Amino acid sequence: GGSGDPASVTAMPSSGPPKCVLFLLLASTFAMGIEYAILMPTVWKYVQSVGGTKTHLGLLLAGFSMTRTISFLIVGYWSDRRPMREPFVFSFILGAIGSLLYGVAGGLNSLGVMMLGRLVAGIGAASTTLNQTYIARAASVDQRTKLLSLCRGCAVLGIASGPVLNLFLLKLDDSDLCTGRFCLNSMTSSGYVMAVMNVLLCLLFTFLFVEPPPQVSSRSASYHRPEDVGAIQESKYHEIEEMEEPSALQAINIVICQRAGWFCLMINFVTGFEMTALETAVTPITAEQYGWGTQENSYLFGAITVIAILAIVSTIVFDKQSCCSSRLVILLAQVSLGIAFAVALGACGGADIPLWGLFTFGGFLVYGVVLQATPALGVYSTMIGDFDKGVFMGYSQIVLGVARILGPLFAGVTLEFHTHWLLMAAACGVYAFTPVSFPFVWKKIVKHADKETFSQSEESLSVDSQQLLRDQTSDFASA
Repeated sequence: GGSGDPASVTAMPSSGPPKCVLFLLLASTFAMGIEYAILMPTVWKYVQSVGGTKTHLGLLLAGFSMTRTISFLIVGYWSDRRPMREPFVFSFILGAIGSLLYGVAGGLNSLGVMMLGRLVAGIGAASTTLNQTYIARAASVDQRTKLLSLCRGCAVLGIASGPVLNLFLLKLDDSDLCTGRFCLNSMTSSGYVMAVMNVLLCLLFTFLFVEPPPQVSSRSASYHRPEDVGAIQESKYHEIEEMEEPSALQAINIVICQRAGWFCLMINFVTGFEMTALETAVTPITAEQYGWGTQENSYLFGAITVIAILAIVSTIVFDKQSCCSSRLVILLAQVSLGIAFAVALGACGGADIPLWGLFTFGGFLVYGVVLQATPALGVYSTMIGDFDKGVFMGYSQIVLGVARILGPLFAGVTLEFHTHWLLMAAACGVYAFTPVSFPFVWKKIVKHADKETFSQSEESLSVDSQQLLRDQTSDFASA
């Protein structure tokens, strides 16, 4: 897009994303899931190979999430004011550079280059918020939950595929592919693979991407006044046209406070915190208590992925049922989480966690957090209305990013204790905020009308006004 005005570039009609764009969104979501997980099996060994410690490992992983979280709001703001292709392509370029730096760090034997690579890659990975922003702008209220579920499903599949892909990369260690400063092995290859994937995404989005509908201003003057409305309605349209566009703080007050967007953001935080804390804690627990190795833990993470996919499918099925609203799905998720933490506090808090308790707790926890995430995000996207969708979806990603930083840090610290009471009690405390506050916002957790609905209402008003004018003309002729 050459022009600075998003409205001036070729944009799609507001009937939903074209198939080619939907494919691009799902492909990029899948790739970002792989980028997050592909290095996990080898990252500790890689850090050690360049002289790093466990502290460096924590900084490396947290640094990626931190720069990604900071960048969410930036790319969201950018997408609201420029053609969306620009932040997409920019993110993929940075993702390719960061991944390449991570790969070459081994040959250079440089921990600093490795750190820099992950920091830059984190900025590039912020493109995930653009996928949600696109859907919020291009899809109708009824389409959003389904499309957001598809995106979340691709992210889960990407995270599950990362470690599996790394198993194939292990074969590189059997051959000598190191020449000078370049070294290709199971540790460095994850960086090179992601660099190639980011370059491919950059090319695809450059040539195939179609801009979403222009960002609609929140100004009420966006309603088009019919030419003939009659003297009675003239003053009402004049009053609408004179209303000023809300400031950024007023928009935050409306979306976050008045429409209870804070509750949806809280669910987002709970989802990120509980999932990352579980991912961090489960491997040390199974290794110490059950003597499990890489193969057994791979099966366990595979089972977790299956449960997550089941929750995503459940979300799509529930969304198609007219009698099942988003808040009822969230309520069902709260029940699942309640069962999980009842088992956790009853059987999993001691020094030894029984295998049945771990499976029951993990199963209900994963199902609940994944089940509640998409309908909450779908409702939140409609609460934004005609305000800057990129910025507000960025807020959602920032909350999720902070949770993903705090979850692993918290789990790592509590695992140092002899028992698991603190881990389970604190995780239960984070979850408890949602069921306690849910009754107070129950009536507000509904999908709000978007601009399309307003346009239909306006069209109806215009027809009524023209009919009124014809009736008045007919009465005058009769007289």
